Amino acid sequence: MLRRVLPVLLVFGAALALFFVLQSGDDDQQTSGAAATSTAPSPSAEPEDEVEPTEPPPVAVELPAPSVAAREGVPASARTLTVSAADFEAPAEWSDGASVRVTGARQQVTSGVGPGERSGQPQTVFALEVTNGSDKPIDLNAVVVQAVYAGSTQASPLYDRDTVDFAGTLEPGGTATAVYSFAIPEDQLGDVVLSVDVDGYRFPAVFSGAVPAA
Repeated sequence: MLRRVLPVLLVFGAALALFFVLQSGDDDQQTSGAAATSTAPSPSAEPEDEVEPTEPPPVAVELPAPSVAAREGVPASARTLTVSAADFEAPAEWSDGASVRVTGARQQVTSGVGPGERSGQPQTVFALEVTNGSDKPIDLNAVVVQAVYAGSTQASPLYDRDTVDFAGTLEPGGTATAVYSFAIPEDQLGDVVLSVDVDGYRFPAVFSGAVPAA
């Protein structure tokens, strides 16, 4: 009887031992898998990719300035100065025949007679004359006269009883006169630039150099 039972017991014991060995191996694999799962970084923990800086916007293209619009009744060629005065002695003439010149200049000090005037300021007075040698009227209501001395100092305009601005309409063949004055020190009269913009359309006439002031 023992001889029959003993082999069976041995086989059963071996099978039982093999079962425990296999069971232990499965537990180790589950433990190591869980450890690997717990130590692996989560997707949310990973640093976000750095955003690449965008390229700067392209530089704006500079468009050419629009051409000067032609005024009704004034040809485009009239803007050009055919004779540009180099000093205060010569007239400046536009291509349509219109011209401007400085007919006189004098140096004085303000008297302070008018309201708001201050006496004793240096005052350079310019007498101007515009001649319309073109075949069209010239609107003188938009004339602008400016003076600069010492290279870049803007001279302040002065107004008194003697100053008279250009105004009205100058017919073909006609002549108009005006008087403008500026606060220019007497010791600065050797370097003065006087510009006369007749109508905002023609190129301004420019007189420069020493002012022949009396």
